[in-house]
Amino acid sequence: MTVRVVVAPGVVPVVAPVAAPVLTAVVTATPEARGVERVRVVLRRLGTEYVDEHVRVEVPIAGAGAGAGAGAGAGDWARLGDVLHAESAVPWHAVRLGARYPGALVVAAHHGGVCRVRVGPRGAALVLRTALPAWGARGARPGVPWPVWASLAHAFLVAGLPPRGLAGARVVCGVGVRLGW
Repeated sequence: MTVRVVVAPGVVPVVAPVAAPVLTAVVTATPEARGVERVRVVLRRLGTEYVDEHVRVEVPIAGAGAGAGAGAGAGDWARLGDVLHAESAVPWHAVRLGARYPGALVVAAHHGGVCRVRVGPRGAALVLRTALPAWGARGARPGVPWPVWASLAHAFLVAGLPPRGLAGARVVCGVGVRLGW
């Protein structure tokens, strides 16, 4: 899966075209094993390009139990993951996963329209929410999947950009994302 992200300064209406992007990102994920992806994020900002490659792991890995065959179990992959994500509505789940797997730079717990992210070695908290449609539907999911957002947070950290810039994001046409910060 490849996702193109456009980051523009300030808060701009979602329907307005992006006039002068400050940052663009292309996120590509390649499956490595069940629930494990090798992710490449290319950020371009004012003529400078940052490339971040990391391992993103779904914890727990769907279908991988205690006796899941000869391959590495969920815990083995989670210990190797740079970005961990889990489907969970529990507010403290990302913090617990981060404590259990301290090698992960970004840990995200997402459910429906909310994603709680523990970012960086000190575990700074970030909460991302989808914008609800005008009719107020509950449980709206983001146009870009939450694991991609977690990978973007990792790339922002590696590039020295503030991950809080993701908090003002708006999906445009289901592919581009506009971030105001």
